[in-house]
Amino acid sequence: MTDDRDEREAFRAEVRSWLDEHAPAKGSPEDFSAAHLVSAMTREAFEAAERSALEVTQRWQRTLHEAGYAGRSWPEEYGGQGAPEWQSAVLAEEQVRYGVSTKMLAIALEMAPPVLLRHGTHEQRRAHLPSIVRGDEAWCQLLSEPDAGSDLTNVQTLATAVDGGWSVTGQKVWTSGAGAADFALLLARTDRSKPGREGVSCFAMPMRQDGVTVRPLRQMSGGYHFNEVFLDGTLVDEGGLIGDLGEGFAVLRTMLASERAAIGGGTSARSATQLRALAIELGRSSEPLVRQALARAHTRERLLDLVGARAASVPTGGSIVKLLYSEHARLSGDAALAILGPAAMVVDHPVAAPWLDRFLFAPGLRLGGGTDEIQRNTIAERGLGLPREPRPAG
Repeated sequence: MTDDRDEREAFRAEVRSWLDEHAPAKGSPEDFSAAHLVSAMTREAFEAAERSALEVTQRWQRTLHEAGYAGRSWPEEYGGQGAPEWQSAVLAEEQVRYGVSTKMLAIALEMAPPVLLRHGTHEQRRAHLPSIVRGDEAWCQLLSEPDAGSDLTNVQTLATAVDGGWSVTGQKVWTSGAGAADFALLLARTDRSKPGREGVSCFAMPMRQDGVTVRPLRQMSGGYHFNEVFLDGTLVDEGGLIGDLGEGFAVLRTMLASERAAIGGGTSARSATQLRALAIELGRSSEPLVRQALARAHTRERLLDLVGARAASVPTGGSIVKLLYSEHARLSGDAALAILGPAAMVVDHPVAAPWLDRFLFAPGLRLGGGTDEIQRNTIAERGLGLPREPRPAG
């Protein structure tokens, strides 16, 4: 046990030393830990800002890759380092202490790999994972549909078998990053004769092709983070099916577990250091109420780390940390606006604007990746073994 602990601490010291040299500090002018919280007054300005944020993220991912820290525990044959899983955990724990983020590539780095490693073919892994680990591929998820709410079993998008693959027609909504994505994890119905989750399959679908139309949805934050995606005879070749035909919900369970854990490990809500820098910049760090708010933010982050480490070993761990993360993001946004005071109401205020973006982005965290209510049901039913909620008659 002592040898294991010494090995971990030696690796942690190595990673921390490398990050000290190559990563910007939290709260510094070069800090891009919230680069993915993009907002703009027009669609064109948003798309330009989104491209810029993606480029910053890709540069950092390539820096990690060149140093041998990207895909640390992935198999070597798929572009990884083949290291023990705990090394990836140490890297994640240390990175959140710096002004860096890979959230613009979150679906590619944190959701597509578990899906492909568990359900994909060798050919699919070879085709995508080396590019993903270098930061060369951006992905999105095409799951939710209009009028379906949170019911992912209500899949109307149809994938019809054609020579060489499938032709897909339908509509998806609330898709993050669709405009910048190269590929999508798509859920589509392949058998209309079967209801609900039966007859639904999962595909890896190229986004940059005829038949794909992305229409951004403006949010109250000024961003266009979510999109509608229209599919009209979009083609997926026969190698794009992930898992077995009609078994898309087995793939979806892996995808959602990874998504919730990824959201719960997010960097944008980890803002205690930046909140303290804000209070110092505004000359309010000595005020008792401000100091209390900073102490609460710091304590919440430490608790998130501790609970996250414990929850990683339980089946509903992703739902647990996502709930805590969403609440922490909300409370941190509230604290920032309280510290800013009237400046928070000024349009394009250079200090307040990034915090206002976080404040307005926080409510979406309670919806994206499954609502808070869905997470609580998941914890209750799958984690605690409580009976399922009664289903409506009919």
